Amino acid sequence: MDYEFWKEIHARGGIPAVKSALEDLPGDLPPQEADAATELALKVIEDDIARINARADQAEARARQLAEQAREVNQQLTEHATRETDGPTPRDGSAE
Repeated sequence: MDYEFWKEIHARGGIPAVKSALEDLPGDLPPQEADAATELALKVIEDDIARINARADQAEARARQLAEQAREVNQQLTEHATRETDGPTPRDGSAE
């Protein structure tokens, strides 16, 4: 029961599968081996949580970036619309 063993169990069924596999450990397994198996299983879960958190952080950063871009585009549209409502500027010089 190495790290890859627990990683595969987790990949197949997530935390419930790991919990079930831990519960199914043989009762006569020496306590030191049971503790080692539990530690490896927890490490797999912790690593997956860290991966999920990293992806969430990336998604939040991207969302902030897109929100800033949207604000910039909205500002540009507002400026353009304001220029349009101020009326056209004379092009032939007759307003002089």
